Amino acid sequence: MKNLKKLFVAFIAMTTAISCGDPVLPVELFPEMQYGAYARKMSQTGKFNYFDVAGSSIDMHVEYYDEAQGGNITEFDIDVEYVDVIGGGANSVARTQFRTISSSEFVKNADGYLSNDISLTFSATMAAVGKDITGIDGGNYFRFWFTITKSDGTTYDYNNTGPNLQSSNAFGALYRLNVSVVCPSDLESTWDAVSVGQGGWGCTATYDSYAGSWVKSGGDNLYIEPSGQFDWGIYLACYGPSSTNPGGTLKVQDACGILSPVGASRWSEIFTFHDVSSTGNALTLDWTNDYGEGAVSVLTRNDGQNWPDLN
Repeated sequence: MKNLKKLFVAFIAMTTAISCGDPVLPVELFPEMQYGAYARKMSQTGKFNYFDVAGSSIDMHVEYYDEAQGGNITEFDIDVEYVDVIGGGANSVARTQFRTISSSEFVKNADGYLSNDISLTFSATMAAVGKDITGIDGGNYFRFWFTITKSDGTTYDYNNTGPNLQSSNAFGALYRLNVSVVCPSDLESTWDAVSVGQGGWGCTATYDSYAGSWVKSGGDNLYIEPSGQFDWGIYLACYGPSSTNPGGTLKVQDACGILSPVGASRWSEIFTFHDVSSTGNALTLDWTNDYGEGAVSVLTRNDGQNWPDLN
């Protein structure tokens, strides 16, 4: 009966078009219509931690949708590329095969849809693009591409699926996913510093010892010393009690374990770290500024913690 109703509606549409003098348009009957398919990301956890490759993964639960509640989907293919933002694209790797999930891995969930859990591990992702951690920079990202293949041979991906289906929360179609490489930074600490002056200013005095701390400021990987004493005590040793701390906008930046000074002193001096190393609770900074001042400062943590591997 339902099919008769559909045919009757189609007949009315055709005769109306003819009576109005419009061209006759082909009518696709409901059973012959072509149906699409998509995967919906139901949940996502995890991250790619630069300092914990083995323990890092993106874990998702995915449901599959088509006219048969996912039953006509045969494959869910995943490709990946590496996008080098930090280096301006010099180390990017083009899209390459990551893995293919066959329908035999789908499991019917409580809602009657086929679904499965997908784990994108950091180590497998790097292997797919031919890299190890030495060729990866924090702040860059991996882009995953997803393609569905149905039993009739049709495929559905980012390029032939409308943006509304992909961006709408009601659908959440999974065709592309960016995963950044993150470098969690935790250098908040208290320490005692011993500084030995060096550099072009001719002061080789030793200041033993200056008590200070680092506190996060302006981002998870930026740190200030609240007093603004960015010389780790050496100004007092070389200039005496009348010395003024550098202050200004100086901060220490932690970029995946690489420390560098950013900003400038109250006198617009730019600082440079020439050598950085950490062993246990001791961090050594060999630094100068463009006024010619400099020192080797050793910051020994007194909060019971060790420094991470810094350079």
